[in-house]
Amino acid sequence: MLDEKKIRLMTRVSIYEKNEEYGDLVLARYYREDYVRFGCIRALLIATLTYWLTVAAYAFYQFEELLKEINNLDYFSIIGKLMLGYVGFLGVIYVLAFLIYNVRYQYAKKGLIAYNRNLKRLIEIVEKEEYVNEVKEAQVQVSRSIGGDDPELDKILGERGKQE
Repeated sequence: MLDEKKIRLMTRVSIYEKNEEYGDLVLARYYREDYVRFGCIRALLIATLTYWLTVAAYAFYQFEELLKEINNLDYFSIIGKLMLGYVGFLGVIYVLAFLIYNVRYQYAKKGLIAYNRNLKRLIEIVEKEEYVNEVKEAQVQVSRSIGGDDPELDKILGERGKQE
């Protein structure tokens, strides 16, 4: 006989595992601080690459004017402005990444809690079924060894004979 509650739990667990295979379940391996720190470092590395590529693209775009003014440029001022812009850009990116990764972890944690709860219920149902089957099997073995007649045992043996 099919257990409707068990089937629903198995379906929920399976759907969650399928949909979150690369999302929440991967995130479950990390502590919050590690996940946020790793995300921030990754965001800072990407921001660094983006900032300097943007500066290089702008310099390439303005290359003709830069060549005309190459002797009159104040290099210390330009480098100072670039570094100040870089530090400011990294500061903004760090704050945004910190907030985003914390919020992602919060939402994922809620889903993982529900997933773990469903998984625990499913395990309890399966263990209960296994225990009941073990008890029935033990009754059959004891009754066979004694040689007694038990109507319930005959019913169980009859059902098992039909299943096998």
